[in-house]
Amino acid sequence: MGEEVFEAKKISQFQFPSRRFGKAALALDMGKLKLGLLTKSKRTGTFVTSVGASGEARIVEDPQFPEDSFFQSGQTYKVRMRHGNFMSTDDAIADGRTMAIKFDDVDKGGPFDITLNTGRVAPFCNSPSFIAFGKATNPNSKKAEKFAYESPANYQGLVELLRRFPESYSDQRYYAQVTYTYTPNDGKKRLARFRVIPGDLRPETGLLNEEDQEQVWDLIASRPSDEQRSPSYLQDEYRQRLSDGMVGYTLQIQLHEWDPDNDPDFYFSAMHYWDQSLHPWMDLAYVTATALLDDIDAQKTSFDLHNHPASLGFVKAKNQYDYNSVIHVRNAVNSANQRTRRRSTKGKAPVNTVTYMISISTSEKAVSAATGTDDEICVTIIGKKSRSPALPLGSPFYNDFESGDTHVYKVDTQPIEEVLMLEIERKGEDDWHVGMIKLVNTENQVELDFPCFRWVSNKVTLRTGAAVLAFNEVHKELRQHRQKEIKDRHAIYKWNTKKLYDGFPGFIQEDGHDTLPRDIQFSDTSGRDFLESFLAAQTQYGLAEFIEDFETWDRPGKYVELYERFGEGEGMTIVNQLTESWKDDEEFGRQFLNAVNPAQIQRCAALPENFAVTNELMEKFMTRGKTLEEEIEDGYVYIVSYESLEGIPRMNKGEDARYVAEPVCLLYVRASGVIVPIAIQLYQTPGETNPVWTPDDGWGWVLAKLHVKAADTQMHQMYSHLLKTHFIMEGFAVPVMRQLPSVHPVYKLLLPHIRHTMAINTIARHTLLPDGGIIEQTLAIGGSQVQFLKKLFGNFRLSEYNFPENLQHRGVHDTEKLSDYHYRDDGMLIWDAISSFTQSILSLYYHGDEEVRKDLEVQAWINDVHDTGVKVWPDNQDHGIPSSFETFQDLQQLVTSLIFNATCQHAAVNFTQLHYYAFAPNYPSAMSAPPPTTKDVTFEDMVKSLPSKATAANMLTAMTAVARFSEDEIWLGEYPEEHFTEEEPKKIIMEFRQELNDITSKIRKRNAAVKQFPYIYLLPERVPNSIAI
Repeated sequence: MGEEVFEAKKISQFQFPSRRFGKAALALDMGKLKLGLLTKSKRTGTFVTSVGASGEARIVEDPQFPEDSFFQSGQTYKVRMRHGNFMSTDDAIADGRTMAIKFDDVDKGGPFDITLNTGRVAPFCNSPSFIAFGKATNPNSKKAEKFAYESPANYQGLVELLRRFPESYSDQRYYAQVTYTYTPNDGKKRLARFRVIPGDLRPETGLLNEEDQEQVWDLIASRPSDEQRSPSYLQDEYRQRLSDGMVGYTLQIQLHEWDPDNDPDFYFSAMHYWDQSLHPWMDLAYVTATALLDDIDAQKTSFDLHNHPASLGFVKAKNQYDYNSVIHVRNAVNSANQRTRRRSTKGKAPVNTVTYMISISTSEKAVSAATGTDDEICVTIIGKKSRSPALPLGSPFYNDFESGDTHVYKVDTQPIEEVLMLEIERKGEDDWHVGMIKLVNTENQVELDFPCFRWVSNKVTLRTGAAVLAFNEVHKELRQHRQKEIKDRHAIYKWNTKKLYDGFPGFIQEDGHDTLPRDIQFSDTSGRDFLESFLAAQTQYGLAEFIEDFETWDRPGKYVELYERFGEGEGMTIVNQLTESWKDDEEFGRQFLNAVNPAQIQRCAALPENFAVTNELMEKFMTRGKTLEEEIEDGYVYIVSYESLEGIPRMNKGEDARYVAEPVCLLYVRASGVIVPIAIQLYQTPGETNPVWTPDDGWGWVLAKLHVKAADTQMHQMYSHLLKTHFIMEGFAVPVMRQLPSVHPVYKLLLPHIRHTMAINTIARHTLLPDGGIIEQTLAIGGSQVQFLKKLFGNFRLSEYNFPENLQHRGVHDTEKLSDYHYRDDGMLIWDAISSFTQSILSLYYHGDEEVRKDLEVQAWINDVHDTGVKVWPDNQDHGIPSSFETFQDLQQLVTSLIFNATCQHAAVNFTQLHYYAFAPNYPSAMSAPPPTTKDVTFEDMVKSLPSKATAANMLTAMTAVARFSEDEIWLGEYPEEHFTEEEPKKIIMEFRQELNDITSKIRKRNAAVKQFPYIYLLPERVPNSIAI
């Protein structure tokens, strides 16, 4: 060819039709291959006639490539490998030489399969070109010469592929010729290729000489008439070499820093090799063949490109012309040839068979999340002494595994003694969320449950559903499985290392919601992205017109213009009532018991020294004829104080200046049982410009109460809600995933209540906390939110999570002294129910304190919480997190506390918000003027201090984003995912649900007698099972 023709053909080789071909066209090509259009002849594709070996692979020490949990320095794996020819059963014919490695000593499955052949590049790059190659190189075809002349790439690929009379399979260089994606521990996605070279770096033999290259098409399927070598000479040589000693190889990796938006597609082409000067080969593993496989085992061993660790993957082919369609091609040929190999071994080793019925449920998630799959699914049954081959279920491109469906399959295999585990394998690209799997041995009717309830991206090994502690494990295989599960989870669930959040509770390493482990992501993030919902609500309800208006309305009643735009939805009756009663002292007091922040109030055991209140000042407000000191001693005086706000800067940007005091407020229970405020000091240090305000101070008293409410808003939003029920909970949730295997009873108890904690917190960190985020736009401390959270966390104590202990500590447990405290009363009903539930469940598995102490997994969990999850930073007080559990009660009380806080406490502080914040004068998020310093306050002064229209509109918009239920909400006591499969815990769960139903009836009966503001927030039927918003 002339140089111009060469270049023109080289360019035209990769100019494919412009019309788009989808999955159906690619499937058609795969169908052709599977039907045998390329495999009818005696050609082998992936070597039916071959020689196999077993041995070991060891990942290199001090690797030059970035590691992941699978390719980890010094890690060793059992392996099987197989050598053969690409097209022919005759070793003496010029052919491609092949090698495959399975990182496991099994017939099928395993964590990583890799298939390779000679040649840096291939004579094909996609599905159509592979079919063309197959037709051209068929022994009965005369089209090889035409194929070679059609393109320089075709010709080069043939020359690269073929080896003529190599001395040994073991001296060849083998290339994978597919491009993987590789995401190691650093989280950066790269492209990767693999090759295998001789361990001793012997020269490669069998390369075509110049004369052979000139007539390369004549070599295909042609054995010289005078050739004396045996058709199996390479196999025989390899068997002899291995019988004389071990055979060594080096598996190498080549990496490319991937830029998906700018990199050319040829990085995925099997016809293009990467420049070694830019992409050097790096040693990955030393592979040693130590023993021959017998012929039957060698032929039964199958290799599948979809067997790969989680760090490796493939880019999904868009159509049959996509370079990545080669992956489908290779698997199609592998599959066809595996059937040929199975036929070749059929009848050689007959065994008795047993029929198993396998029921698989595909989860039903949010309607916009696809949970089903059309991929090929295989199940391997693993027993005490044996395992079945991978048993195919359903059919590719057939809707077996659709969202919400359950299908039953019948499979026949050899008897499996004492089934321990199931291995589920998905071959393809679809997402698939698996629910419950049931296995029935039809011979003895033994039925086993295998709870999955997770995404299956490639392969997952499941145990039977019975919860068991590590020291009670009987089988070594199960002990190893739980250890491997924890090791794998450590690599997936890592702690954050961002210095910005030093001083925070620990949280998961992430770079946005979509980078989280798939099993803890939301199936549908729409409606849970706070900023997106915030902006949408501004538009939907016409609030955008107010966001730059930093003036206040001229009277409080006009603030209804904001919330009236929301119509008459749930809770608007409460808001309408508040527009009339927001100034009332009785309503002020009631809201400290039953509104957004009901855990702030505490009994006043003695007047603080910095609170300038006197008996004389308070005498007229005492209704029992006693002094203030006597009322304090009798337990009828309560206090809220906001010293935590001292030293925290307020928002002050141009026109947007927001204010909040640091008040202390005294509340008094009148003889009638009604609690009311009686004294307010707006700053912690008394003085002439910081007077004590009382109900006698007219509009000054109303303004002082507004400042108390504004301060309470800061504490509610940042401490009671965001920190205590979200961020600190994550400090417990991450260690659950890192330290407890899925069969641990504590894992099974807590998972339904923490599953969404990490996802919603990740969204919160990216939308609430940053500069310009929602907190900055709504609260008086906006702009200082990170500083404030760190200060608040420094004072957190674990005892605050224990509901009855917290009530006792705050001195609000006495129902006679403090009546109509519905949050307390309803909370105690549910706390007792949860406590009874956890006591009953945990008692099934722990039989005394000693068993808790020797459970190394649960001890690792609390130690991880202590060291990282809820750690004590410099300047923090001790949070009270133990580094170990000493008693059963310690464990049971903590589990109860976590479930209560993830359900009831979060419901109490979250789903009250829209009702009480909607009318801004009732609960302002910031004030528009500084706190008054003298008592000559007028109505106009009070009005000018109310939140600006912008602040009020932003706060109302934010509440619509966070204070609502999800469409797919799961309620307290509901466990649609059956992690406990034994009868005893299932019975306990049903008893728990019945007790919650009884509590619902009690609360409804009480609420029916409440004239205004019935407390609905802890009705169990309104309490979500986890924090998902």
